[in-house]
Amino acid sequence: MRRIAAAALMFILLAASLPAIGFGYHVFEIRTELEFGYGVFPSSVMYQFNFPMPDLIPGTKTELAFRLDNGLVYRHLRQHPDDGSFLALDPPDYPTEYTVLFDEFNLFFGQGFVPTEFSDNDLVTVFLSVDGRFENAYERLSWLSDPSQTEGVFGYTDSNGWIDRFPGSSWTGAPELAGDRMMFQTSITTGVILDYMRDRVTRRDGVRFASYLRLAPDFMLLSDKTGNFIASWSELELSKTLFSVANEKDYRDLSWVSIVLDNHTVYRYLFGNKVPQYILGGDIWGDSDVPAFDSVLTNRLSLTIYGPQINSRDTYPLIRIFWDFGLGFGHPVNSAGSDYGIETVGSYGIRAEFIIFDIAQLYYEIGCVYDPAFNEKVYVEQRFGFSVGI
Repeated sequence: MRRIAAAALMFILLAASLPAIGFGYHVFEIRTELEFGYGVFPSSVMYQFNFPMPDLIPGTKTELAFRLDNGLVYRHLRQHPDDGSFLALDPPDYPTEYTVLFDEFNLFFGQGFVPTEFSDNDLVTVFLSVDGRFENAYERLSWLSDPSQTEGVFGYTDSNGWIDRFPGSSWTGAPELAGDRMMFQTSITTGVILDYMRDRVTRRDGVRFASYLRLAPDFMLLSDKTGNFIASWSELELSKTLFSVANEKDYRDLSWVSIVLDNHTVYRYLFGNKVPQYILGGDIWGDSDVPAFDSVLTNRLSLTIYGPQINSRDTYPLIRIFWDFGLGFGHPVNSAGSDYGIETVGSYGIRAEFIIFDIAQLYYEIGCVYDPAFNEKVYVEQRFGFSVGI
């Protein structure tokens, strides 16, 4: 009954946002997954519908919008379901990859303060949103694709048929996978953004800081009690244009070439006894993300060569060299143990990309995970694909 009510709520919120489509504007984004069709086919889509409304404070931006994000993602089971111990410390002899279908909605209100002359964004923006997320987990898509693919994450098949791998598990290490591996959680998120970034597409100078707090106790309306957590995270972006050659013959302020240095730092803290994987964070390049400690710090340092801009500010190639570093410390989340721990991860690589009118992106990247979690083997990966956004 709770899931029926949750589905009805999502339908009502979506229906309520439909009048905004004709009057406001909407954001449309298509994403790909390397594991799904080698990154060639789309795997998830995000829509945003902005309600037409006047700015409450003259000269600043007021926004009321509805966002819907849905599709599939690939995940790895990283903690043992029974006690939450990290599987990387004792690698299992069965696959850990599985597929998740998800839908997430956010109905949010944002109000800006202190307009700036060099950006469409205000210097300060505060916002509040009501969120809901539905997930359903399945075995990986290649499971049972041929007679040799009988081993799954959640079970396996033999002459006796299907056998559950974790019978009677408490699912302490992966609370969102308990029962029928289906969840629906609601939450409230608030945040503030300080934006002093002069962003001219291929040239950036300045600083941007954002801080968020999401409250998702298990007594939230319509929540199915598979989640019970408080998450806070803060992001700091620093950018500096080191070199730029402008196209002085073009009145549209295009550039022949530019070099930009960026640094992006994220600190995330989690509190709760049922923390779903989608909020864990700790992502770095590669598949060896920061282990799920209650405190996680990640940092990306990158140097990007842009240009030339081809007859448009939004059409250009780029080459980016990046270095990712992650640090997890504190107590493990979703764990029966309480021992303090600390772990580092790291990767580096290069990405070549071609942007077409800021709508389509074709990319190729190759990198090395030189410090995998818990001293797993060093490995090199390459990826290619495309993404589309309007």
